Amino acid sequence: MPRDTSDPLKTDLRLEIDEDGTIDLANAAGADTTVSGRDNLVQALTLCLLVARGELGELGHRRYGSRVSELVGEPLTAPNLALLRRHVRAALLQDARVAEIVRVQVRARDDLPGAVDVHATVR
Repeated sequence: MPRDTSDPLKTDLRLEIDEDGTIDLANAAGADTTVSGRDNLVQALTLCLLVARGELGELGHRRYGSRVSELVGEPLTAPNLALLRRHVRAALLQDARVAEIVRVQVRARDDLPGAVDVHATVR
């Protein structure tokens, strides 16, 4: 399959991201091993949120990632949820393909104490 180099959202390897944050290369037999367009942008932004800022410094990407992990284990108070929202916004804005953040919603999960859902809309 020829790669579409005109796609501004680009193409990358498809990764599988489990609910616990485990990341693995997609390798199911017959599965598409690349991701393009909007799905690639979603994957890239998700990875940026999951990687601690500076974690890839030895690979030359000192500023890549987010500060979300700094809040792991902290109480889900209104100030901490607001800080999490700011960390998410900052991480999303690192990607040059994000022209604008329309909305970021951070909500504590009722069904899973200590967990949050993050939903973002970007252009």
